[in-house]
Amino acid sequence: MDAAARLTAARLPVWTLVICTSAVIVFGSAAIQAFLIYDRNAIAHGELWRLVTGNLAHFSTTHRCYDLVAFLIVGTIIEVRGYRYFSTLCLSAATLIGVVLYFAEPAMHYYAGLSGVATAAVVYLCLRGLTEQGTWRWLCAAVLVGLSAKIGIELALDKSLLFEIGMQEFVPVPLSHLVGAGTALLLFVLVRLSELARGARDVSVP
Repeated sequence: MDAAARLTAARLPVWTLVICTSAVIVFGSAAIQAFLIYDRNAIAHGELWRLVTGNLAHFSTTHRCYDLVAFLIVGTIIEVRGYRYFSTLCLSAATLIGVVLYFAEPAMHYYAGLSGVATAAVVYLCLRGLTEQGTWRWLCAAVLVGLSAKIGIELALDKSLLFEIGMQEFVPVPLSHLVGAGTALLLFVLVRLSELARGARDVSVP
C-alpha cells in the first residue's frame, strides 16, 4: 500500500493518544507517579511493574513536554500511515529499557521519561519508511543518520544534546535511547522477515 492509500485509510492514532494521556495523568497525580516511577529499591522488593511504567513518569513539566511532543508527532505518523505493531513496539521498548537500566545502571535509583520509547518510535518509523519510494524514503534515511549520530555523541559524552532548561533536577540517560533504538531495529527485522516469508508463500501457491 503506498503513502496516499494509507493516508486515505487513516485512523485515529489510538495508541499514541492512550500513552500520551496516561503520561499526563501520571504527571498530574503525585500519588500515581510515586506508585509507577522506576524506583530501584521498590523493584528489588518485587514491584516489577515499575520497570515498564517508569516510562510514563516525568520529573518536570519541561521534561514531560519534550517527550510528549516528540512521541505525539511520531506516534501519530506511524498510526496514520498504517505501520503495524506499534503497540508491541511501545510495550517492548518500555520493558527492555527498564530491564537493561536495572542491570546496567546499578547506581541509578530513579528513572522516568518517555524519551527512550519515543526514540524507538522514531527509529521504527524511519526503518518502515526505507521500504517505500520517493522523498519519504530519503527523509527517513536522513533522520536515521542524524539520530544515530545523536545517540552516539550522547553515549560518548554521557549527556543529552537537547537543551536542558528547567531539567537540571535529573541526569539524562542516553542508554535508554540506545535500547529504544535497538528494540525498534529488532522488531523491524522480525516484521520484515515475516512479510518476506508470507510473500514467498503467496508466490509459491499455484
